[in-house]
Amino acid sequence: MIYLSDSNQGGFTKADHLILNYLMSNETALYCETASDISKKVGVSLATVGRFWPKIGFLNFKEFKRAQLSQSSTTPASKVKNTLSSLADSDREPSDWMVNNIDMQVNTLEKTMKLISPEAIETAAHLIAQKQKIYVFAPDASFGIAHVMKYRLRRFGIELIFMEGGSALYESLNNIRKEDLVLIFCFGRVLAETTVLLAQKSHVGFSCVIFSDLLANGLQNSEAFLYCYRGEPTEYHSMVSLMAVVDSLIIKIAMESFDSMARINQLNDLRNKYQKYIRR
Repeated sequence: MIYLSDSNQGGFTKADHLILNYLMSNETALYCETASDISKKVGVSLATVGRFWPKIGFLNFKEFKRAQLSQSSTTPASKVKNTLSSLADSDREPSDWMVNNIDMQVNTLEKTMKLISPEAIETAAHLIAQKQKIYVFAPDASFGIAHVMKYRLRRFGIELIFMEGGSALYESLNNIRKEDLVLIFCFGRVLAETTVLLAQKSHVGFSCVIFSDLLANGLQNSEAFLYCYRGEPTEYHSMVSLMAVVDSLIIKIAMESFDSMARINQLNDLRNKYQKYIRR
């Protein structure tokens, strides 16, 4: 809902009412628009739009949008709105929104590079290359990235076992032994399943690799903690940094695995052998 502070709306001009009606009718669109966009769509001058905001208690359009965002909780919808607002408020032309978005993705990568440990990548790669059984808990958006990882690692003869959430977790947990490895994707908050897995780690002693954007939740008490910055809590969360970390890990695993190229050559031989049945 559009937030308007108490003000003397009786002093509104006809143009002000046009702007107000537009705001009330296009709440979602506002987060990716500029004052210039409103001016063109409503059919009033940019100066008129500029004079409108103080009449409803705000310094300018940016302050108005911040007030709307502050009312929203960190739901997926509000995160998208916040990100759209950031893109529209940048110094570039509105038509350059894609460039603005890529800049934001670069920012996530830069922050990840500052905080991730290269030694942790090496440790994780070594564990994945050596362990016979590797279990994966990847909830929500991380599920897709984990499947990319599964697809890539299968080429090196490394299979991942995915664990379900909820009470179904116990079925997998019952099979994990000390010599096994567990990969945990933990973003935004620590889920109950992650808490259970870490508690069982302390009891059984299996190895653990954690992908996370949380730095103060005790998650670093693992063999390898791989930090991936995805954006601020109130923003749309990008998966770019997580994918970059996973790609780096896969490349390192290929370097660690002595027969990785032999496996890939074998895969190519199989494709050539049966291509008349299944073409790629």
